[in-house]
Amino acid sequence: MTAKLPHARYIVLEHEGVWKINLDNIYYGPFPTQTQAIQSATETAQKATEAGYPASVLLMQGATFDTVWTNVPA
Repeated sequence: MTAKLPHARYIVLEHEGVWKINLDNIYYGPFPTQTQAIQSATETAQKATEAGYPASVLLMQGATFDTVWTNVPA
């Protein structure tokens, strides 16, 4: 039986006035625009997928999360 890998959730959010990516409560960035942060998060999530991880990119707006990209079936 193969161990199940943890779901990598890349959360794009505005933090302290700039766009950042949060993964496991660690912030990456800043990025000059939301689009660039989403692009970076998506590229990284796709690499995690290639390594066998379930992965998603979420955009946090207030208390709402919108899925931007995922390889996890609904």
